[in-house]
Amino acid sequence: MFPMNPTSVCTYPPSPIQEPYDIGSLFQTIDKELLNAVLNHDLPAAQLYKLDTRRISEAEWHIVDLEDSTVSFRCVPSALEIYKTLDSLLVPLNIYFSILCVHGLQNGQQITLPCHFFRYSSHLVKIAAQYEWHAVLLYHFAFFARRCSEMLQGNYAGWEKIDVDLMEELLLQHRKPQTSDARKATKRR
Repeated sequence: MFPMNPTSVCTYPPSPIQEPYDIGSLFQTIDKELLNAVLNHDLPAAQLYKLDTRRISEAEWHIVDLEDSTVSFRCVPSALEIYKTLDSLLVPLNIYFSILCVHGLQNGQQITLPCHFFRYSSHLVKIAAQYEWHAVLLYHFAFFARRCSEMLQGNYAGWEKIDVDLMEELLLQHRKPQTSDARKATKRR
């Protein structure tokens, strides 16, 4: 057991922050224009990768190459090339949610704001295990667009709901085939 120093006792809930955080100083690796796009709900879901410092930057795609006085064009990578796995989507999405949480809580949003985002992240993990990745990505893009329009009205609760209409439209026909282990588990029930 750790000895407690009476001067370091923590209380819950924490005391209110006296001065608002400068959100730019908390997210120093994120360009100010990009940060504003997140806060104004203008950042499209397909561009979340810009928040992830681990990922390839757009400048490295060499959309136009000028070599030996010739011009060649390369295609911008598709969403499936950028977001190859759940991890490649969740990392920038969590940064996006962190920005919204800090800003929202600082500006009077309910303390439950992060819960909405946690539930959506959990939902993504579940559907990624059940459905083909390309369909999950389409679902996410459509879901994200719907939430952005709601957030413009100050409503963040939509992130925690399951959008049955979108699931029917984009996911159900793309269920992953069951593995033999999953079939055995189903038979045992």
